[in-house]
Amino acid sequence: MSGRWVQDCKKILDQIKTLETEGKDRLEMVGTIRFILFALQRSLSGWIEWINNPNVMIKFSREDLQGISKNLAELTQPFIEYDCEITTNAQDEITIREPERREVPRSNDMFYVT
Repeated sequence: MSGRWVQDCKKILDQIKTLETEGKDRLEMVGTIRFILFALQRSLSGWIEWINNPNVMIKFSREDLQGISKNLAELTQPFIEYDCEITTNAQDEITIREPERREVPRSNDMFYVT
């Protein structure tokens, strides 16, 4: 299983290296981002399977686990920082583009759809 996993990972990495955003339209760029996120999700799912499998985790020494933890933290922090930045920017854009809603007076005997 792990041999096949590594082969598939290498194919994914090769494909990611060939992905370019220059000259692509917006829909093609979305497709590229989608592929990259699915590749990341696949890798994370594999890690989750490992971490939840005592038969696999018992094979790692304390030092191995410390190294894995350190490396994953170093990879994850900038990604989450980027996530926060993009989300904040997107929220600002959405807020700017959304028209203001007017409050419609409501009475007890009428139903208003806003």
